[in-house]
Amino acid sequence: MEDKRQRGQGSLLPLLSSISAIFVGLLIGFLVLLCSNASQALPGFGAILTGALTHGMKGVGQVFYYATPIMMTGLSVGFAFQSGLFNIGTPGQFIVGGFGACYVGIMMKSLGGVHWIVALLASILLGALWGCVPGILKAFFNVNEVIAAIMMNYIGMYGVNWIVKSYKPMFNNLRNESNPVAATANIPKMGLDKLFPGSSVNGGFLIGIVFIILIYLLLNKTTFGYELKAVGHNRDASKYAGINEKKSIIVSMAIAGAIA
Repeated sequence: MEDKRQRGQGSLLPLLSSISAIFVGLLIGFLVLLCSNASQALPGFGAILTGALTHGMKGVGQVFYYATPIMMTGLSVGFAFQSGLFNIGTPGQFIVGGFGACYVGIMMKSLGGVHWIVALLASILLGALWGCVPGILKAFFNVNEVIAAIMMNYIGMYGVNWIVKSYKPMFNNLRNESNPVAATANIPKMGLDKLFPGSSVNGGFLIGIVFIILIYLLLNKTTFGYELKAVGHNRDASKYAGINEKKSIIVSMAIAGAIA
């Protein structure tokens, strides 16, 4: 009975921590508003809390739409953290992965119904490859992944910018922006347009939910996930236990990059 009670308390702790973090964030935000403009602090705080609800289901859909990339990059950081790594390279992985999706969306317009799937896979692949670099540096040369990932962020940002602007089929010089992707490369709505009419939300939100479930199962229900967490807790002990810690670090960063 005591063991069950302890397990129940342990399972509630992450939930309570998340709720506490939300309340602390809201409190700090309110204090910032109060210091900047006391007379408008309360109306402004109310707008933050109810902003999505003022436009009905469309507003809720817009929240889901803008929350999707934040959800995925947060999942990327959290996954790497389970392996004892701080993946601060999510911006670079996000940009490089986005470039892969845009390239497929602009240059491969004859793929038809599988166009968006190929674009998504290209994004996952390039994100994984970009995430591998800090992982390899960490595993074989003990380079701090934070420093390596920050450097990779800037390389990714400026590198993608240079490639897109230099490759004429992808860039519109008159408008100073990349050309639009084909409509078939956009992730389908998957029925969310009926739940949230008028909003921009698409199936990417549902794909994000699927990723969260898969990552949970990977970390908590598989031997590979156990090895990743073991390396995160104690790299040396994992090595002596027969776990390939270098492989775990590289694969962990690759998966984190793919998620981002």
